[in-house]
Amino acid sequence: MERIVVKIDSKGRVLIPSKLREQLGLKRGSNLEVKTSGGRIILEPIIPESVKVRAGRKWGKEAFLDAGEATFGEY
Repeated sequence: MERIVVKIDSKGRVLIPSKLREQLGLKRGSNLEVKTSGGRIILEPIIPESVKVRAGRKWGKEAFLDAGEATFGEY
């Protein structure tokens, strides 16, 4: 485990280094759960719950694009 030292700013904020944010897939607006345990602060990403789609929906032509068009846009 790599050791990284960060500072708490005057407003109580801690910057998570970009290298760690990228590794964990954290983006602006990501939610973290804050816990304490044995004198430690633990930050855990909150993974949003999956959205269920109702079956039986009728899809129009726009939902099924040509594979080239869907991948590369109009050509």
